[in-house]
Amino acid sequence: MLAVGAPLISSGLGDGGDKVTASEDVAPAGAPAELPRRLEVRCEQEGIVVPVASVRPERDGMHIRVVNQLDSETHLHVEGNGWSSGDIAVPVGVSNVRQPVPPGELTVGCDIDGEPQRRRVDLVDPSGYYVEPGLACDHADIEIQRDFPVEPPEGTIIAAVRQAIGAHLADGDAISAPRGYPAQRLSDATDDPYVQVERDGEVVAFAHVRGDGGSVGAPWTSVTKLEICESALNGAAVTADPDDPDDEGSTTSTAAGSSAG
Repeated sequence: MLAVGAPLISSGLGDGGDKVTASEDVAPAGAPAELPRRLEVRCEQEGIVVPVASVRPERDGMHIRVVNQLDSETHLHVEGNGWSSGDIAVPVGVSNVRQPVPPGELTVGCDIDGEPQRRRVDLVDPSGYYVEPGLACDHADIEIQRDFPVEPPEGTIIAAVRQAIGAHLADGDAISAPRGYPAQRLSDATDDPYVQVERDGEVVAFAHVRGDGGSVGAPWTSVTKLEICESALNGAAVTADPDDPDDEGSTTSTAAGSSAG
């Protein structure tokens, strides 16, 4: 007869605790406790509740289930090493949020009555999904350029980058979300929206994009910072395909030509 083991995770919610711990006396010898794959954040009138202290990411980043029990919309915040989500608006009820935040010690929380409340959460990546985005050239070979206008403003970040830095793009360059996580997406909220430019299988540039007045949402009006390998400067310009759908995922330039855009 097989004995059914007790759950490995026990909640401390009954006594006001805000984290979950592994039950040491039920785990088989040598078997680590399985980390949850989704973080729950409950925004309540009395304060926030984050039932777990550690969580693991998926291939597209950390998944968060936000339960807003307040009377109105609030804002979720995720802060990590070199990462900030900015204000993520969450309506009353249940919302699902994805964040490509790097693994490590995070602070996560929401606003209660206009006051930010935060909890520490450790994002642990046992599968090794996350790889720090980087350019395919030495630091000494990276050139920084700033303030490329997007005129007229564009509704998608990819179209904005094509227009603004067309003089540095070559036929066949792919523009996509930076591949910190293998399935990372451009639609994820961040206070520093940027894309990577890939040429012949190597990342040669990062383009940081902003909207009107420095906002982090469309319509996009400028590429405020371009980090580019010197070897990739002044590539053949590309013209955006007017029939290209407004896809915020990966795309590849298809138009050939050498005139500056």
